[in-house]
Amino acid sequence: MKYILIIFTFIFSVSLSSQDKAYWMCFDFAVEKQSEATELVEAVDMLMTADEMSQMPFTVFLVETAFANSKTDFTHQLCFLSPNAELLKFWGQGPGEFAESKLVNNIFEDVATPVSSVLASPVIFDPNKAGYEYSNVWSLKVDDIPNFAKLASDFISANSTNFDGVIELHEAISGQEEGVTHYMIARSNNLGEWLMGREAVFANPDSQPWFKNASKYSSTISSFASTTLKVYSPE
Repeated sequence: MKYILIIFTFIFSVSLSSQDKAYWMCFDFAVEKQSEATELVEAVDMLMTADEMSQMPFTVFLVETAFANSKTDFTHQLCFLSPNAELLKFWGQGPGEFAESKLVNNIFEDVATPVSSVLASPVIFDPNKAGYEYSNVWSLKVDDIPNFAKLASDFISANSTNFDGVIELHEAISGQEEGVTHYMIARSNNLGEWLMGREAVFANPDSQPWFKNASKYSSTISSFASTTLKVYSPE
């Protein structure tokens, strides 16, 4: 449980001036009962809106798993998006204990089971469009990165205005499942619009090179879908 608790005790005293490569830190955990999940979400909301968190330099996403196979052991994710590496120099260091953080830590101890934690970095990504409610995530093994990156870039560009949503590509750095090198994410406003967007992508003639050739350079390891419960942005 330590690696979940420690995210609530880092220092926020780093300059926000640098605008370098962004990074994701996502923590997967499981909660058995819906009532406990509701309690946890409410506590996280209290923490993120506390005065002590007003200088937080990260955008934070709390999401709930919507669709997953039997091997997906987590029910929720807490993801931190850092705009650059400099802000992570003090990641995991305290002090940072106050009433709301102690409450969240206690609830995590009681109801949450940690599953995994992943460090990743965006490759094709617009942070202004990360707040969509519904997301589908594919874990990929990419064997030919240059050709795959070009194909993915063309595919994403071809569908940039094709539906009310966004398609992203992210590089896995650490903590990923065996064989995973990248993540592709498609986001939209809700399940219905995501499905309509999916059909629009399939029907787009400019998408066909992707569907014909992606398997030459990559393979899908797993996938899951989630709904975004809360987004907290730096003030």
